[in-house]
Amino acid sequence: MQRLILTALLMSCCALLTSAQNTNADVYPKVEWFVGISSNHFFYDDSPFEVIPQNIASLFSNHAEGQIGFETSFTRNIYKFLGLKGDFSSYVDRKPQGKTSAGDDFEVNSRTLSFLAGPEIKARNHTRLTPFAHSLVGVARSRSEFKVARIGFSDSHTRIGLAMALGGGVDLRVSERFSLRGMLDYTPTFLGDADPSESGKQKHSRLSLGILFH
Repeated sequence: MQRLILTALLMSCCALLTSAQNTNADVYPKVEWFVGISSNHFFYDDSPFEVIPQNIASLFSNHAEGQIGFETSFTRNIYKFLGLKGDFSSYVDRKPQGKTSAGDDFEVNSRTLSFLAGPEIKARNHTRLTPFAHSLVGVARSRSEFKVARIGFSDSHTRIGLAMALGGGVDLRVSERFSLRGMLDYTPTFLGDADPSESGKQKHSRLSLGILFH
């Protein structure tokens, strides 16, 4: 009888431990909010250099080294490994460009906004590191202003087109309420081109660092 009681107690303890582990494994934040700084690198592959200035048609950025801005996103986790994300980013670039053919200094001021949404997959585990990947699609709005100060000339152009973000990153959990996030995306846009023979696709890579609140 003692052996039967001891066996029953051991089985009960094992069942409770297994249940507790399964319950902990299913615990995950329902809502996550990211905010951080972001850098957007622009590739001139689809932008003709003979266009002066290169982005008078608002080709997202006027410097290959990219624009600096911020990014924020809101994720509603449906399951432990799957969530729906809404992403907003904004970039501003104000730098002197050089001289016109007449020798006058000119500059191009660019501002870009993007709204993206899509699924996010997370590899949640029992460590502090949580890798994730996402596939986002939406719209981008790019506006450029061309100025020649000496003669008082200015012009502007705005374009709106399809935008995507394909990539991911990793979260480093600091506490129950927040993590540090690093993220890298390939972010193509389709804003058209000043040259009708070009595809109208612009290629970018986006690097973001910030805090993720759970």
